[in-house]
Amino acid sequence: MELDLGVDRPGRGFLRRLLRRAPPEQPCRKEATVIAFASGKGGTGKSFLTTNLAIGLHQRGLRVVVVDCDFGLANAHLLFGANPRYSMQHLLGGQRTIHEVLSTTPFGPSLVAGGSGISSLAELGAKHMQMLARALSQLADRFDVLLIDCAAGLAPQSMITVLAAQHVVMVTNPEIAALTDAYAVIKCLSRQIERPTVQLAVNRVTNAQLGRATYDRLSEVSRRFASLPIHYLGAVPEDPAVSHRRLGQAPMLLGMPECETSSALQGLVGALEAKILETRMFPGARGVEARMLTQIRRW
Repeated sequence: MELDLGVDRPGRGFLRRLLRRAPPEQPCRKEATVIAFASGKGGTGKSFLTTNLAIGLHQRGLRVVVVDCDFGLANAHLLFGANPRYSMQHLLGGQRTIHEVLSTTPFGPSLVAGGSGISSLAELGAKHMQMLARALSQLADRFDVLLIDCAAGLAPQSMITVLAAQHVVMVTNPEIAALTDAYAVIKCLSRQIERPTVQLAVNRVTNAQLGRATYDRLSEVSRRFASLPIHYLGAVPEDPAVSHRRLGQAPMLLGMPECETSSALQGLVGALEAKILETRMFPGARGVEARMLTQIRRW
């Protein structure tokens, strides 16, 4: 029995064709490649690498934004020599939008500064993390690369920001304490259904062989006991010039471009750029906001 649509036969044929027509395909949304810089403990040089690699990627023509998510202990703005008017405190307090908090730095990359010495930022709830997820999504629509400088350790807020990324740069030192804490983060990542790829950057090595040996050691433990493969991004040598740098000086990559440390940093930039290009060719189905909201619901 044919359903009477209440229209004449010519109109009925048009309506049938309209109902059978597949909905138009939605255009593929292009988001920034999201890379989180993480560490098991403080003092590994995570923010140093984040800011310098951001500058290196900017030099290669990419639109880069750094989001300092080291809640309450942020220092990326100091390393960039920036003095932003607003910070993460204003964003998560609902006083400013992400576009108002976003600032420029003297060296190219844009920045969302974190709060420094603000204890309330260390106790963020699900509502604040949802606000951050939305803000990161808005930034991802405007930039090519979004670098997240995450807080060290395994606090839930920190792990949520780590798991929002497609790639994680795990920053460690050759010391046993740093390696042990780095493995703790890797083990936590291994338990996730949807997890980013992990790249290891070994900072403050006395020779190139030590960097590779450190990676081999941690990679073997990760593979055997956490079933999570990690990849070698590279190593940065121990350099007194890094620890002796003062506020107001240009970042290492610009202030001393010919030194061994800057050469090593450029090597890391190149390796990271390859990962970014790979992600552009094969983007994931879910954006940064969806990845982050999944982790917030599990929290």
